[in-house]
Amino acid sequence: MSVPPRPGPIAVISTLAMAGVILGAIGGSVLRLDAARDAAAMALLLFVALEIRRIPIGGLRMLLPAMAAAVAALLWLPEPLTVLRRGLAEAAFITGLFTSLGMLRDAATSSPLVQSCGEQMVRQPPGRRYAVLSLGSHVISLALNFGVLPLLGMMVVKGNTLEAAGGDPTVLSIRKQRMLSAILRGFAMMTVWSPLAVSFAVTQGVIPGLPWWRLLQIQLALAVLLMVLGWIMDRLAFPPRARILVGGDGGVDWRPVLRLTLLVIAVVTAAVGIAEILSVRMVIGAMIVVPVAALLWQVAQQGGGDPRTALRAAGGFAGRLAVSLPGFRHEVAILGGAMFLGTVVSAFVSPEAAARMIAWLPLPPVLVAVLLAWSVMLLAQLGISQIVTVTVLGSALGNMGGIGLHPLVLASGLMGAWALSACSTPVGAAIMSVARMAEVPVRTVARQWNGPFVVAGALLLGLWMLGLAMVLDS
Repeated sequence: MSVPPRPGPIAVISTLAMAGVILGAIGGSVLRLDAARDAAAMALLLFVALEIRRIPIGGLRMLLPAMAAAVAALLWLPEPLTVLRRGLAEAAFITGLFTSLGMLRDAATSSPLVQSCGEQMVRQPPGRRYAVLSLGSHVISLALNFGVLPLLGMMVVKGNTLEAAGGDPTVLSIRKQRMLSAILRGFAMMTVWSPLAVSFAVTQGVIPGLPWWRLLQIQLALAVLLMVLGWIMDRLAFPPRARILVGGDGGVDWRPVLRLTLLVIAVVTAAVGIAEILSVRMVIGAMIVVPVAALLWQVAQQGGGDPRTALRAAGGFAGRLAVSLPGFRHEVAILGGAMFLGTVVSAFVSPEAAARMIAWLPLPPVLVAVLLAWSVMLLAQLGISQIVTVTVLGSALGNMGGIGLHPLVLASGLMGAWALSACSTPVGAAIMSVARMAEVPVRTVARQWNGPFVVAGALLLGLWMLGLAMVLDS
């Protein structure tokens, strides 16, 4: 195993700063301490200051409007420091979540088990391979959220070798696109219906009177439709005649897959248990468990039964973190900047004024709801968080008692748009994670790989909302 290069002093301080972000975000959520959230925010600012010279241009483009929003808040908002404090806390949480769950990738990269499982997956016929990865990603993400992306993503990337592709780089590229797209879409569709997802909690909170059990049933049906659509789009893009290029022999040795499944179950069970014990959201449980699981996985790979070997493995893991955590500088700039920007911008928007503007539109209420759902997707392309748009739009329509729109229609549309946005926004954590593993530009994943699926999904979502309105009003 290669020894990671010795990190310099700036990398060490950056690593400690990001560790402070993670610990502060966890402490703020578990202990509900404002001081922990403030500490996480300060650690994030330190990380950005240390890494600013190495942040790519795309990250700087997100930081500049975030800073402009901060100046605008200081000039025109009545309580600017409160807004800025909340914005930094939200930015620290999302970046801490992303980097903590990304630690699993470091252990997966060097795992022979991951290599073996990936080889088994890429040997499957294309249609079966997409379905297995999409469904598997969907189920695992119920508890691990986007931690599923580095886990399954590294598994298939490691198995998708040039040798497995018969020495043909075209086959290698096609397999990479199809498998990672399946994982991404399976994960994203979890946010359509899961009561463990942030989308469910936010939507239920901003739209009063939502019957959660009925919403769950409706959204399960929508999730199935969108996942089937993803499979159809995959078959249309790579029809059966392409099997000569991308097919496999279909033979499987299920023992490595079973062992990895048991590992995932153990991590998921631990995350669920921690979340229940601490009475926090499932994602917080995963945020606590995943780094520990990654460390234990790394130790086990090197025969951790010997204490000295275990210590060496732990030291190597920590050394790699001093490289990998500062390496997240681009994602931190984009994610943190987008979250901060969206939070500050939302402070300028009055839900009452938004409700009045929507009421003036000369359209049937259900069409207004469709346009609002699509606007969530469009604004996500500009870096405006779905949390912000769903909160503002949901609150606005929730205050319009006479609009004649069933709240389940609006809720279903907003949650569906949230999920489709996760497959298309170039500033989203999921897209960046997949692009990083695939070693392709973010816009390649967002536009070329998933653009047609997202457009088709948006049209399906609009038809779904129209049909749902007719059924609920009958």
